[in-house]
Amino acid sequence: MTDLLDLAPLSPMHETVRRPLYTETTTSQALYLPIAPPTLGTAGAIIGRELYSGKAFIYCPFSAFGDGLPGGNMIVMGDTGRGKSALTKTYAARQIRLGRQVVVLDTKEQKEREEGEWAALGRSLTGKAPVKFAPGGGRGASCINPMDPAIAGKRQVELVRTIVELGLGKALDEFAGSALRIAIRRAHQRAGELGRTPVLADVSAALRSPEESDATAKKRTRDELLGDGLEASYVLDRLCGSEQDDTGDLTGMLDGPTSLGVDLDADMIVFDLTKVPSGGVAMTILVAVISVFLEEVWLRPLCECGTEPGQHDRVVVDANSGAWELGPNPASGCRRYTQRKRILVCEEAWHILGTPQLASLLEKFLKFARGYGLSCIFIVHHLSDIDDSPETQAALKMADTIVIYSQKKAEAEATVARLGLPSWTAEHIMRLRRGIALWKVGEVIYPGVQHLLVEAEQHLCFSSGSMTDLTSTSPDAE
Repeated sequence: MTDLLDLAPLSPMHETVRRPLYTETTTSQALYLPIAPPTLGTAGAIIGRELYSGKAFIYCPFSAFGDGLPGGNMIVMGDTGRGKSALTKTYAARQIRLGRQVVVLDTKEQKEREEGEWAALGRSLTGKAPVKFAPGGGRGASCINPMDPAIAGKRQVELVRTIVELGLGKALDEFAGSALRIAIRRAHQRAGELGRTPVLADVSAALRSPEESDATAKKRTRDELLGDGLEASYVLDRLCGSEQDDTGDLTGMLDGPTSLGVDLDADMIVFDLTKVPSGGVAMTILVAVISVFLEEVWLRPLCECGTEPGQHDRVVVDANSGAWELGPNPASGCRRYTQRKRILVCEEAWHILGTPQLASLLEKFLKFARGYGLSCIFIVHHLSDIDDSPETQAALKMADTIVIYSQKKAEAEATVARLGLPSWTAEHIMRLRRGIALWKVGEVIYPGVQHLLVEAEQHLCFSSGSMTDLTSTSPDAE
């Protein structure tokens, strides 16, 4: 028998010798650099590193667009405290340094600071306070008017109808929908005669006082037209209140003229919705109105140099067809028109994705994001928080980048099944450590992307202070 001492198990050679690795082919793909997932290029925001290859992980939907990435929408999910918010905050800040513009719908309150968790980051980047909404209004609160002329006519009708349907809890029939369209038109007319902008209360009043000519045009009697819209008027009264009743769900937020103190050119705009009851009809309606307002007002064509398309010269690129493109702007020194890229971040996005009417309202927002130069980021905990309606499924399909942090067994399996991910990813997701996520970019899966923060970012991105001792603060916590 061979003497065990002859093996010299403690010699330097045995301490450093490379042991043979026995593994299946599919498992080894993530371990060997030559066949590891390809990088996304060197242009964009640094996220951290890809653990299985050791390479830096750099991501930008605008830089990677067209190279295996058909769109810029992203969904980020995972259990509480795994790193979702830290990722999205640093990603937004790093994209701003690349010239992007960011809007945040902030619904997560930090009790110790008595404000939303994005407020500090917004002030540090722009020096501006968030735009706050609060039931009943009050000092420093903002109001946005769904009847504002800044929202185009057809889009305004769609928005007001969505508000009524969300408040009613069901879709309007054809008679009620027709009465509502007529009332919106009459509200604009009557308010214009008084020299002011109409508000939702004017629509409610018009529904209760239809004109004979409108009824005749619809082959209805005046009483029939009144009956068609009476329920919708009661819904608007309940939502907006009245001079005698200020307890409406939307009072102080959507019932008056627009008072938004928003600098639309700021690098980051934070809408603080933390005082609005979570999961209630007011939150859902408010998100719908803000989203449409942003689409109509914020997403205007603008070059990265800060000038509008009309200030750029037209350059003919094909003399035969007369095709042209926007070229330089001599006044600003810009060589070519390049649409400014924008990012919309939705915290607790189950308010949007979990409501079929709201998901349908935002479908255009998502579907035409490429034309807007827009990337939408939705942050949720679990897909089980979201229903399985066709509208929601359509919204999920438009997320071309999926980031999944650690989830428990049942949630991980449900997520994999719903998103059509390979079966092995379910167990992998369960074992992810904090700050590490599985990324799916287009059709390519990156099993382990570690998000890294610099010291200056930690105090702005850490949102679990109430549950953490100062001595154990982790930069990767959510």
